[in-house]
Amino acid sequence: MARWASLLERDPHRLIALLRPSWAAGEDTAPMAASPSAIDLAWADPVFRVTGLTARSRADVKLFFRLSDTELDRIASGSWRIPVRPAWQVAARIRNVADPRHERLILVGIMVMIVCVIGAAQWLL
Repeated sequence: MARWASLLERDPHRLIALLRPSWAAGEDTAPMAASPSAIDLAWADPVFRVTGLTARSRADVKLFFRLSDTELDRIASGSWRIPVRPAWQVAARIRNVADPRHERLILVGIMVMIVCVIGAAQWLL
């Protein structure tokens, strides 16, 4: 996963096409825009192909990286409103899926701030 993220970070401002979510597209790996997808970039890397990435399908990528449908959707899927993202954002998604501790810390911090604001508002009123 770290290699996949570093491949994307080589050109952080490159636009990466996102895929349709698995619940909407099934095995369709056609990107929603003309740019290559994160799966296409992983497939283009010879190291991944030599180490076992056998095709560009969702099933092969999930098996190779040991991802669930939800995790792959978090990395490579978009919506009709946002068909592309910069490579650095896709790389951040990969790193968050690989190690979700940072996301959890942010979530806990936001929850603590909300509780503090509610407590201060009740104390003042």
